[in-house]
Amino acid sequence: MDDLQHGIYRMVAREVARTQPKREKNFLNKKDAEKLIKKYTRQYTLQEFLNATEAAYVCGMSQTTFWRFRQEHNVPVHVIDGIKRYKRSELIACVEKYSVRGYA
Repeated sequence: MDDLQHGIYRMVAREVARTQPKREKNFLNKKDAEKLIKKYTRQYTLQEFLNATEAAYVCGMSQTTFWRFRQEHNVPVHVIDGIKRYKRSELIACVEKYSVRGYA
């Protein structure tokens, strides 16, 4: 089981334990479990993907500079639900690739 699956499993187990007193005789049915898994999967998967404002912050530049950087260099973009997102790891790799190394 990878880290994402393990994390989701723990969140679902915690949610079941939290709501257990309310459901003395009713156990979590398959449909409810699937809803919880879908909810937490989406939540944890999207933490890796950033919008433009968050991406600019991670890169340490203003939004204007980030847009200029995005146009000049081939920054990978992912469209999720019609919204442009930037994967954190790909963004950092791209900035490292095009940055100038040296001393200030």
